[in-house]
Formats: sequence, C-alpha cells, structure tokens
Amino acid sequence: MPIIRDALLDALAIVAPVSCAGCGAFGRALCLGCRAVLAGPAHVATRGELPVWCGTWYSGVARGAIASFKDGGRTELARSLAPLLRRAVADAVSASGERDVVLVAIPSSRAAFRTRGYRPVDLLLARAGLRARRLLRHARRRDDQVGLGRAERSANVSGALALRRGIRPTAGSAVLIIDDILTTGATVQEAARVLRAAGLRVIGVAVAAETPLRAGSTTTGKAAGKQQVTSQEGRSTVGLKA
Repeated sequence: MPIIRDALLDALAIVAPVSCAGCGAFGRALCLGCRAVLAGPAHVATRGELPVWCGTWYSGVARGAIASFKDGGRTELARSLAPLLRRAVADAVSASGERDVVLVAIPSSRAAFRTRGYRPVDLLLARAGLRARRLLRHARRRDDQVGLGRAERSANVSGALALRRGIRPTAGSAVLIIDDILTTGATVQEAARVLRAAGLRVIGVAVAAETPLRAGSTTTGKAAGKQQVTSQEGRSTVGLKA
C-alpha cells in the first residue's frame, strides 16, 4: 500500500540518508515533486523510418535520475523510472494494432555489465513488470558512444549487433525494440536492420527518454493513444509475449 510504503521510506531515510536524484532534496531517492515532473504523457519521435515512443525527455529531473540510475549505481531508482518505459511500451503496442508483440532489448556490452554489475534496460523492464526476449548480441567491440556525432555513432555501431547464436525466431513476428535513452538512433536502427534480416517485423522502438537534438529529430509532442494495462499471474501485460 502506498501509505505504508511511504512511511517505510521515510523511516529508512533516517537510518540510511539519501538525496533526490532529481533535485538533490534530502529524504528520498526521487522526491514526490520530481516524480510528478516525470508523470507526463509519452511522446513520439522518429529516427530514420523508425517511430520511437519516448517516456519523457532526457533533461532536467529525468536526466539526473536516469544518469544516477544508469551510471551512478543507484539501482533503487529503477522503480521510479520504470513507469516511463512502461508508458512508452503501452503506447507503442496500442498504436501498432498488433495483438502479440515481442519486446527485444538492446543488450549491454560485457564491459558495461562488468562495470555496473547490472543491465539497466533489463532492470527497468523487470520493475515495469515486462520481459524481453534476448535475441540480440554484440558481434564486436565498439567505442563508447558518448561524445560521438551522428555520423560517428552510425559508423561505430555498424555491424556491432547480431542475432544470438542458436536463435530461430518465428518469421513475421512483430517486435518492439527497447532501450533506455534515445539519442541519434544509430543503435536502434542497427538493431532493426538485424531483426528485419532475420524475418521479423519491427513495429518501432520504446525508450524511457529522448535526448533533445538540435536537428534531425522529428517529434509529435503528443501522447499516443494508451492501451489499458492489465495484470495476469502477478505480472503486468500490454498484449505482449516473451
């Protein structure tokens, strides 16, 4: 229950003090005010021909919280950030009109997993009550994308992803690519290329947040039609299959 949970969090803050990853206020991993900032509707962007449903913009409160979660080791933020991804997934599935959609997450590299000790996208999905199929793998090492321009990012990820060995996906299945942050879209476009080559239908991408770009990003700024989310066997579903 929310009241009991909030009381426990207040008590925990006294024993193990934390600061809000969004505004720095003392007491909660993400304060109520910052949670309210993240409660807005998802928006739709495009990268190439791919529609991308984004839970929010990667700026302000969202930037601080996601950066702390992804690279600061603050895994407790996953529960507060999960609704961003869940919202984007629900809108993407609703807009597609598909009854069954397979979620396919962009995999973390081995180096990133060793550094963090967890996979951010997988953790967000778990906290959102969603599961993705592990269809993709890293085919080669690539440079860190941070600081690279659009053309450099595209060249850096070209051929970097491949289908996992031994995987035989059902041809024609509808898939939705999942990632945490959308920037130039180079990684998700490479993932789409690999999945399409395997005979799958990529309906789009869902991410927790979109990085504002100076140019090259087309965003509707409107929320897509939402699909009611139900619970089945203790897990939330949005017409998805693992």
